[in-house]
Amino acid sequence: MKNVIIFINVVIIVGIAAIFNVPKGLKPDDSSQNENRLSKATTEVDRTLPSDFAGFSREPVTQSDEFVDAFIKEMAEARLMDLEEGKIAQQKSTTKDLKSYGMLMVNDQTEMLREIRKLAALKNVALSDDLGPDKTEGLKDLKEVHGESFDKKFIKMMTIDHKRDVKRFERATRSSDADVQVFATRYLPYVQSHLERIRALK
Repeated sequence: MKNVIIFINVVIIVGIAAIFNVPKGLKPDDSSQNENRLSKATTEVDRTLPSDFAGFSREPVTQSDEFVDAFIKEMAEARLMDLEEGKIAQQKSTTKDLKSYGMLMVNDQTEMLREIRKLAALKNVALSDDLGPDKTEGLKDLKEVHGESFDKKFIKMMTIDHKRDVKRFERATRSSDADVQVFATRYLPYVQSHLERIRALK
């Protein structure tokens, strides 16, 4: 009888020990908790991934396809126009200040044109290497004037062009497209400074 009681006690002790020594890996809540932690960690990593294009993201255009396409095309053509005008000013201006401004146009517009072409490639926007009919005609008219008449016409054209560009760039800084917004924010100060400088040369 005494042996039976001892046996029963041993069985009870072993059973209790088994209950309190369940491996942590087998706890029912561990699997879901691990999945939640992994999901959270993955999300945090995704938020910190760097973009590939000079600070531009690769998010697809959604709400502003039409605006993005028009902005890139118009501003690429405007950069090309300003570049050509700058070259002409270096040759035909009668003042040192305007020749210097022409050099500024060549340098800055070359940089901006290069970057906007990268943006166009990112957004699958096809750009022309030629000016449209209106700008071609305007460039032709500029080439036909000389002396002080050239200086006045050049200043007028630059003022009109940069007023327009400032408005377009300001609007683009509020674009829902992240890539366009970053580009416009980066180069808006360039355009504003060009306008301020040409106004000072009147």
